[in-house]
Amino acid sequence: MKKLIALVCITIPLVSQAHEHAAHVHGAAEIDVAIEGKKLLITLESPADNLLGFERAPKTEAEKAKLKAVTEQLNQAATLFVPDAAAQCKAATPVVNMPSFKKGEHSDIDAEYSFDCQSVPSSVALSLWKNFPNFKKLNANLATAKGQKQLSLKPGQDLSLK
Repeated sequence: MKKLIALVCITIPLVSQAHEHAAHVHGAAEIDVAIEGKKLLITLESPADNLLGFERAPKTEAEKAKLKAVTEQLNQAATLFVPDAAAQCKAATPVVNMPSFKKGEHSDIDAEYSFDCQSVPSSVALSLWKNFPNFKKLNANLATAKGQKQLSLKPGQDLSLK
């Protein structure tokens, strides 16, 4: 577990620095994936527009209901990220940070998902494509025992961890 945390601590700040310099792009999101032993950690950073269809404080009852529904969806890891069944992964309670909707700022949604697995997963099905059709591209940053790499995923594509 200490190695996983160290790996994430090394990887995520590098990726985060890249994010700070990159433009906020609607339709695109970043996922950072770290595997250490039988632990799988996935972080999601997305413009709120990709998930909500807006990125300001909700104004209508429909927008308030959408915000509540998306928050509930993001708190169900198994509905967004599904490691291959052979790995027998169990999701921990996710950490979801919804935007504060400060006036004049772009709003992002961040979430962190952790899985304890019986074996190392070889892939993760990305059900979030179906739940959030505004995603047009996912940039995936992988950190595994085999090294680090970046992938650009298109709608419907799963994440290979090999």
